[in-house]
Amino acid sequence: MNGSGGERLANSGLEDVRFSSAHIREGVWAPDEFARAARGGIFFLEPPVPRRTAVLFIHGINGSPRDFKFLIAHLDRSRFQPCVFFYASGSSFSQIGRDLSEDIGELHRRYEIGSLVIVAHSVGGLIARDLVLNQSEHPGVDIPVLFTLSSPWGGSSSAGIGVRWSPVVVASWRDIAAGSAYLHSLFVDAAGRPRALPESTRHYLLFSYRKSWSSFGPSGDAVTSVASQLFRTAQAQAYRVYGFDVSHSEILVN
Repeated sequence: MNGSGGERLANSGLEDVRFSSAHIREGVWAPDEFARAARGGIFFLEPPVPRRTAVLFIHGINGSPRDFKFLIAHLDRSRFQPCVFFYASGSSFSQIGRDLSEDIGELHRRYEIGSLVIVAHSVGGLIARDLVLNQSEHPGVDIPVLFTLSSPWGGSSSAGIGVRWSPVVVASWRDIAAGSAYLHSLFVDAAGRPRALPESTRHYLLFSYRKSWSSFGPSGDAVTSVASQLFRTAQAQAYRVYGFDVSHSEILVN
């Protein structure tokens, strides 16, 4: 088990109290307390079946596994088993990625799960890409398919403003700020060489572009700009790219 809580069973499914709005807020503003209470980790929504392909859902900042209620309800349970990753979204993404790698290794050891499909929303896509790029940290687990929905590959300008001017700065804001070292590391290694997803992983990049009626400025989905979602390198490395005329959250029920 690790600091994120390892893998467990959510006895009440997505309605489990641990996914409550109070715990979401704690994860954003008090991630150390969230970790000490061992609220995070990978959770199965039903008893895991050894060797059956798992589908792991990863939420974004201020999100929770409940965001995927619609998608999970439409999953073919005869072929796939759903599990969710709940984490303190105020923590640094690098730490979140390390915790997730350890948890996936535990899945492999306990349940002989060797294949994992990932569905990730918003910044969850960044964490998922980091995970796929560092497969040596969770050997024995193949990730053949990665779906990312409305992910800000190019970062967020508003996060940078928050880092500069907010009296309280959340660690994840630094990582999501446009031009951050974390974002750079997702596409370029420490030696300055380009980083590409392994050929064994097909990345389906889904983006959203419906602005709210009161939105001004660059095209986006009321949360993330289209330019950030279609960051050139991420788009070039994707197996398929699909756009949806929905908002940042509506893509989860499209």
